[in-house]
Amino acid sequence: MQTNIHVGRLLKEFELQTVGEHKDIKMVRLGLAVKRYLSQKSQTDFIYYVAFGKTAEMLSQYANQKGMPIELHFNIQSSHYQTTDGQPKYQTTNVITAFMPWTTGNHDKSVATDDETVIANDESDEDVLQGLAGLVADDLEIR
Repeated sequence: MQTNIHVGRLLKEFELQTVGEHKDIKMVRLGLAVKRYLSQKSQTDFIYYVAFGKTAEMLSQYANQKGMPIELHFNIQSSHYQTTDGQPKYQTTNVITAFMPWTTGNHDKSVATDDETVIANDESDEDVLQGLAGLVADDLEIR
């Protein structure tokens, strides 16, 4: 069993998407700025996550403000598949299972996130879905 928890600030607002073969799966992709623990100097990692189903809907509704402090509980899932041209592709995805905003709706909006330091997540939505085939979105728990 794995338990992973990160606390950080949302890099930017994210979009609730509908994906899947029948466009019936709710999904969000988001980034978090997480300060390194026990670092000699102030360093921040930019980590990306994905959420499905009710978790995605709730995140979109209650925790979708740039700079908002949030606690994410997630599983790290590794997967592999072949691209359409037959190339093997491997990925590791942080799948959110629960979350808790660390603020009310009136948080400090003056918190700055340097957009130039944010590295874009290069996985497409289809890459994420192929890599997570078999994941039942409604089995994810919201706390």
